Amino acid sequence: MLDHFALAETIRTSKARYCRYVDTQNWAEFAALFAREPTIRFFGEDGIALAEFDSLDEFLAATKAYLAGARTIHQVHNDEIEVITEEEVRAIWSMEDYLLFPDGDDVRPASMHGYGHYHENWRLEDGQWRLAHLELHRTILEIKPKEIAA
Repeated sequence: MLDHFALAETIRTSKARYCRYVDTQNWAEFAALFAREPTIRFFGEDGIALAEFDSLDEFLAATKAYLAGARTIHQVHNDEIEVITEEEVRAIWSMEDYLLFPDGDDVRPASMHGYGHYHENWRLEDGQWRLAHLELHRTILEIKPKEIAA
């Protein structure tokens, strides 16, 4: 018999690690949280897709490049965890993130501060619970541009 409480705690712990691994840029451990073929989507406040990935390698490469040299914090709160089957869990999390980008970078802004909700499906794969589907729907995204020297 499946212990729903224990399973919810497992998913909470995995999501906490997701946040920590992104913030510490521990890419090997971060990658291990995902299913072999995940779908990953990011949506802006207006509901328009900002980024879409069907390859873990492409998602990791883009994430590593975008966060290189950045200082970040990612937090999740108010989880809604629903056991669908013995091999699938659905979760929704309120989220907040704050990203500070290094000076001297003309491509990325000075900072980003956002809020929203992660909508996820976790799947039991090779005896481990892994992220199979992730969507981030932004409700607020504040982007501070770099100041241009006069």
